Amino acid sequence: MDRRRFLVLSSFLTLVLTLVFSNAVAANSYGSDVSKQLSEVRQVTAKYHDIQAAFDDGYVTDYHIVPNMGIHVVKPELIGDGILDPLAPEVLVYDPKKNGDYKLVAVEYLTFGDDPPYLFGQQFDVGPFPNSFALHAWIWQGNPDGKFNATNRNVANN
Repeated sequence: MDRRRFLVLSSFLTLVLTLVFSNAVAANSYGSDVSKQLSEVRQVTAKYHDIQAAFDDGYVTDYHIVPNMGIHVVKPELIGDGILDPLAPEVLVYDPKKNGDYKLVAVEYLTFGDDPPYLFGQQFDVGPFPNSFALHAWIWQGNPDGKFNATNRNVANN
């Protein structure tokens, strides 16, 4: 193999490996423990792709659309109970569709206190109520601004 061909092939392989490695790092940027926890959350919330299943389990909503978040479906008995269980999110977040359906896009954890807690290695944001803290996890809809960002520009933009 001549030198020029070798350099072109080497450059191409370097580019491909860099892209593969970059994507693998981005996909696992929260670590294997967090990835495992989020997988468990997806397993227990998968049934809520049907919004009626959420209602049947005691979640309620007023159908108010929060821009870049969607419709929040809340389980009142979990709000303010002092328990932060990753497998029992206080809020399910849905993106309303033009055909009248709702797509499950995220879960949200909501708690009250003096100091923001952590879950999945992430510190909670200031919540919507006095002394409240919230953490969104966009586990069913990609978020270009990050899995735990409070808003998602790909959701409920209308």
